[in-house]
Order: sequence, then structure tokens, then C-alpha cells
Amino acid sequence: MSTDVKTPSHWIHVFAVLTTGLALLPIVLGAMTTTANAGMAFPNWPGSDEYSMLSYPWLSLLQDMGTNRESWDKFLEHGHRLAGVVIGIASIVLAVLCLTKKSTRTLAWLGPIVLLAVIGQGLIGGFRVLERMPELAMLHGLFASIVFSMMAVTATIASPRWYNTEPLQTERSLKGAKIASTFFFCYLIVQYALGGIIRHPVGVSRSPIHEHLGLGLLALVVVSVVTWMMFRTKVSWLKRGMLLVLFLVGLQVFLGLFAYAMKFGVPSMGIVAVAESTGQILSRTFHMITGVLVVGATAVLTARTYRVARVQQPQASTT
Repeated sequence: MSTDVKTPSHWIHVFAVLTTGLALLPIVLGAMTTTANAGMAFPNWPGSDEYSMLSYPWLSLLQDMGTNRESWDKFLEHGHRLAGVVIGIASIVLAVLCLTKKSTRTLAWLGPIVLLAVIGQGLIGGFRVLERMPELAMLHGLFASIVFSMMAVTATIASPRWYNTEPLQTERSLKGAKIASTFFFCYLIVQYALGGIIRHPVGVSRSPIHEHLGLGLLALVVVSVVTWMMFRTKVSWLKRGMLLVLFLVGLQVFLGLFAYAMKFGVPSMGIVAVAESTGQILSRTFHMITGVLVVGATAVLTARTYRVARVQQPQASTT
């Protein structure tokens, strides 16, 4: 395996993007499973009831899913498990490509690390069932955002755009942008963790709903600072990444306020909270999914920022 090539194999980029996209399958189904409180639909793992993972008659549950709550719960949970198998296979292929195809030192490390993270994520989910530990469900959800971020960053580093350094030149110092983007990523992880505690209120005296809301609104201030830092570099690669983060943050704040209104109601606006209503289920689910996307997009933006900063140092070796 060559580790001093100018650009990695095209196939590494293709499978890195594919793996990142497929990762949304278990994330979406996991969010739906959590919202429906279906995480313990099966008392065993990795099998489902008396069946193995792949032999379970999953699609047969569709017949009475509308009238049988248990069938709905099992459909979501087993679908989540099957999606985990799919992302596991994709991660194996990605790791093999990073180790055997024309690659770089960074990708030769990232591919296997992503695979190990996916395995770890599956084990956390399995132990949550076997040990009957709701606390692990919260960790399972939080780690999902980190694994997704790792996949997205891997896809970015594997892209041809990463190695085209000519448009990355800037006269501005990237020190402030690096600090700002890194801080915002860590800030989002904390905010995501608080959201996880709200969704899994186990072992806490009260739900940190007000802290989560406060940090969510403060995120608008933080993201404004990061935006200013990125746009002053005049690097279009960073500005495009920042625009995506801005869009996702705005959508996340809207969904958060909508989820709050659906859960607690807003009498002054005539909004009444109805337990397990369609609005409540959809708002909570999409708020969680968008949260993962925000964290992932910010991780990619941070990686791009460090890449541009490195380009400004001619003595640095090629990644």
C-alpha cells in the first residue's frame, strides 16, 4: 500500500460517501425507536426472539402493524438492527479499501477506526438490551453522532477536493477559525448530550430542558461568530461548509422550538400538548436526526479549517 500518493483512490471516496449516507438508516430508525419507546421490543440480542438477526420475519410485521402496538415496536427495533448490519458491512469494505487501495496515511488509520467505532456502537446497543440499562441507550445515541461525524470527515479527506490546494490560499490567519470551529463542535456535543438526557431521563432528578433550550438559543450567537471567522478567510470551500452548518442550525432551532411546543403546549398560541400525537412524534424524531447532521457538518467544517491552515504552511508534508 502506498501512503505518499497525491490523491487516494476514487473508490475510497465513493465508499466513504456511501458509508456516511447509509449511516443515516440506523440513525433514523434509532430515533424512531427511541421516540416510540421500543428499545426493549426484544429481550435478547443479537437475535430477535427465537430467530437469528437475518432470519426474523421482519416484513410480516407490516400486516398488523397498524392495529398491534407490539408489532410496530418490533418492526422499528428489528429494522434498526438490520440497518446496523448494513452499515457494518459498508464499514468493513471501507476499511479494507483504505488499507489495500491507493491511500494515504491518514485514511489508512481512519478506515479501520471507523470500523471499530461502528462495532463499538453495535456493542453498546446490544449491552443496553442484555443488561437492561437505559443509561446505555443515551450513550448509544450520543456515540451515533460521533461515529457519523467520523464517517463524514473520512469522506471529506478522501475527496479530490481535499488535495486541490490552489483555491485554499488565504492571507488571513486561520488560528481564530480553528479555535472557533473546534469550540463549536464540542459545544454541539454537550448540547446533543443534554438532548439525550431529555430523551432518556434515567438517573437524573429532573430533565435539563431549560439548559438545553438556553444553550440552543446561545448556539445562534456562537454560530454567528464562527460564520464571521469563516467568511473573513474568503475561502469558498469554508464558506460553503459554513452555509450548510447555518442552514442546519436554523432548522434544528426551529424543530427544537416546535418539539417543545408539541411536548409542553403553548396556551397563548392555542397549542395543546397531546401525548404521542403525530406532531410530537415527528418533531422529536426529526429534531434528533437534524442534531446528528449539525454535529457531522460542523465536524467536516472543522476538518476543512485545519486543512486550509495546513496549506498555509509549505513545510508541512502532504496528508
